[in-house]
Amino acid sequence: MSYLLIKSLHVATMVAWIGGMVLLSAIHLWLARAQCPRTDRETAVITTVRRWDGRVTSPAMGLTWLFGLVAAWQGDWFTAPWLHAKLLLVVFLSALHGMLSGALRRTAADPNRLPPAFARHAGAIVLVTMLVIVLLVVVKPF
Repeated sequence: MSYLLIKSLHVATMVAWIGGMVLLSAIHLWLARAQCPRTDRETAVITTVRRWDGRVTSPAMGLTWLFGLVAAWQGDWFTAPWLHAKLLLVVFLSALHGMLSGALRRTAADPNRLPPAFARHAGAIVLVTMLVIVLLVVVKPF
């Protein structure tokens, strides 16, 4: 029962983390199409998304890592090659989250700054990476 609870918490926090990353990606896409300098409305949206990222998305990422590592330990999965591939992709998503958060912080500080080019494609990258991770976990191909 404990394993199933940890796994459920892992999935729930992962949904919050990925949802927050999609939000970060969407705000960057929106800001890339906005005029410079920004309006008060755009500044308020940036502030709100940064607050959400700090209070929900980043803690969800940390909890996803915590519950995932505990589930892998409880399930004795650390020798499984599919888990190594998954962990590599999760490290990539964690780095992308940091890059998106940092880019939003820099964009908030400079009203004339446009989001970086990679941020415009981050939503698709997040969703494709998540799909591959889910396939690795469910199918366990190797």
